[in-house]
Amino acid sequence: MRPFNLRITAAFAALLFLASAFAANEGHVPSTPGVLTRFTIPERNRDGKLIWQLSGEKAMVRPDHRMEIERLVASTFKNANVDWTLETPNCIMNRETREAVSESDVKITNREIVITGVGFHWIANETRFVVRSRVEVLIPGSLVEEQTP
Repeated sequence: MRPFNLRITAAFAALLFLASAFAANEGHVPSTPGVLTRFTIPERNRDGKLIWQLSGEKAMVRPDHRMEIERLVASTFKNANVDWTLETPNCIMNRETREAVSESDVKITNREIVITGVGFHWIANETRFVVRSRVEVLIPGSLVEEQTP
């Protein structure tokens, strides 16, 4: 009788894992703690237009509505096109407030500018990025190239 209960428990655990992985791939983060791998989470406005989207290699979903994310790539959208992209090796995302923070390196880019630094605070609902230290800004094409005779 014991092996039968063990099989049911194992099957139930496998179903929960598959359900959470499917939900993550569809943009729904499970409310129970667990691990997600290679996931994408979109955020849409009332009209169904994509506002921002984040993806990661791995995330630990914690019971306090936070996610510890590895290899985050977050993009904001304007008129169905990528406006800004934020990349970092790790961060903590609060699912309720839609904010992410990190003390790691960060790179924020769009078509006109590249911003790098260490540590950041991203407020997704306001499309606001704050880079905490060692900030460098590069505006491609704005530097005058030296000409040699």
